[in-house]
Amino acid sequence: MTKLLTTNYAKFMNHGLKFKAIWEAGKGKREEGKALLSTLCCLRSTLFFIFLCFAFAQPLTAQITSGDEFTFVRIRWTDNNIRHGYGFSTNAALWAHDYPDAEQNLYVALKAATSIKVSEESEVLTFADEDIFKYPFLYACEIGYLTLSPAEVNNLREYLLRGGFLMVDDFRWPFEWQTWVNEIRKVLPNSKLQRLSISHPIFHCFFDLHDIHAPTPYLQDVLPEYWGMFDEDGRILVIINFNNDVGDGWELPDSTPDFSTRSFKLGINYLVYSYTH
Repeated sequence: MTKLLTTNYAKFMNHGLKFKAIWEAGKGKREEGKALLSTLCCLRSTLFFIFLCFAFAQPLTAQITSGDEFTFVRIRWTDNNIRHGYGFSTNAALWAHDYPDAEQNLYVALKAATSIKVSEESEVLTFADEDIFKYPFLYACEIGYLTLSPAEVNNLREYLLRGGFLMVDDFRWPFEWQTWVNEIRKVLPNSKLQRLSISHPIFHCFFDLHDIHAPTPYLQDVLPEYWGMFDEDGRILVIINFNNDVGDGWELPDSTPDFSTRSFKLGINYLVYSYTH
């Protein structure tokens, strides 16, 4: 595996230098450069897959049997347009941060590390869509700025109480936390909200995770917190990644390899937990 990684990395760097030289040579060689760029993209994908094999090269504690394909569902929500002076580095809608690279890379990780069948497509739905009942796992990011309509509240409550699972991610600061809690309490007014310790089964149901509190790369002053909302039987209905950005780790494995490895493992554990509880 080490030789495979070294060989492909050398190819990637060599083609990269050729591409740079061709592109700088002028318009006459631009078509040749475009062809070489396509090769570079393929090599980058190969390197990413090999990186995942290294990252997951450890004994695994579970496998999901073959069955229906897993489809990643991202939630599109309504923005309350309240910012508290906090800005963002992208003009993308908040619900779409890291989209679609995050889910596509998570699919690659699932194929590399598990026997879970994955779809080649992903979905974008709202909490009010009846189609959410087709899918056992939902993802929503930047939820410190969302507002829920009565229809979304009622439909999401029904979804979760019927056995659905929601992962929320990519939010920070007390004002974002308070916005999220105010909204989710409309959905689950009586559910226990509890910070999770490292001993919780969700961190050990597939990968045996222990180092999950290293700072998110762009949030060095705060440590990630993991919270759950539970039903009466102790099943997690909602996993909350606060002061964290797991989706960013999925999106940028080449830029943040250590953080991304942890993010992929967390995501896979969350999915396995949702399938088995």
